[in-house]
Amino acid sequence: MKAIALTLAALAASALPAAALAVTPLGQVILGETRLQGEKIGEFSALLRAPDGQGVLAVSDRGYLARLDLQVSDGRLTGVTPVALHLLTGPDGTALRDQGFNPEGAALLADGSIAIVSEKGPRLAVFDSQGKWLRDEPLPEPLRDASKQASKKDGIESLGWTEATGFLAMTEEPQAGQPRDRHALFSTRAGAASFSTGAADSVSIKGMETLDDRLFILERTKDDVTEAMAPWLRVIDLPACLAGQDCTGTQLAIPVSDLADADFEGLAALEDGHFLMVSDDKIAGDLRSAFVLFRLE
Repeated sequence: MKAIALTLAALAASALPAAALAVTPLGQVILGETRLQGEKIGEFSALLRAPDGQGVLAVSDRGYLARLDLQVSDGRLTGVTPVALHLLTGPDGTALRDQGFNPEGAALLADGSIAIVSEKGPRLAVFDSQGKWLRDEPLPEPLRDASKQASKKDGIESLGWTEATGFLAMTEEPQAGQPRDRHALFSTRAGAASFSTGAADSVSIKGMETLDDRLFILERTKDDVTEAMAPWLRVIDLPACLAGQDCTGTQLAIPVSDLADADFEGLAALEDGHFLMVSDDKIAGDLRSAFVLFRLE
């Protein structure tokens, strides 16, 4: 049994196929409610490859970064172990959760620091890997006014970053006044773009990742009758999209087993076309995190 190597060098060297059109599931693990350093583990809203290459970092709605070790056997995910926890602290060293900071999306920056967006505010702050505040950053202008959201709960849900675009962000639902099926992507350096999901039912934006000039958006549908939820991956040519060309990309189903009640929110690109996603669930009052490893090929 071995852990997945998550070095930045390996990630940079790996390139996805020119047309990644198939999702291959490689195992799923359920992490029930547990405690570490006195904190309940769960309510993960974002995932990141760790800057030092040791496992992954999960951002919790409870206001902390959790370092997780992944166990992989014969190419399949077999275990997830929380090994460390760091509270997100502000300039004065106090816990940001006590100041209303509500983590949602996150992005790994080129220097290894971690940008996290709070739905409340909204606010974008940058931290080191220990959760210590480094600075605040401006969000794309159209997302700075919470009154433009469709509702109080439909704020910024996903965050990305590239050198060319700066910060990329999307709200969970289209902003107020927009068609239900039309989602917008905003950036700090490259303008904005939008696309139609082409779906009659609702499609919520839950997370994003960038790799090889492509944007990977984690989407979720919910059946209006059964309330069953399903995760989808949308793959977009990012430069073409922000240049005013096609932003629809390719939408791919992510197969999961017996997890119709899982609300997947976090997505991290690993190496060699591998991705890890995590859910933010509360089942019968207890926190639950479902992790799914898959490969694009």
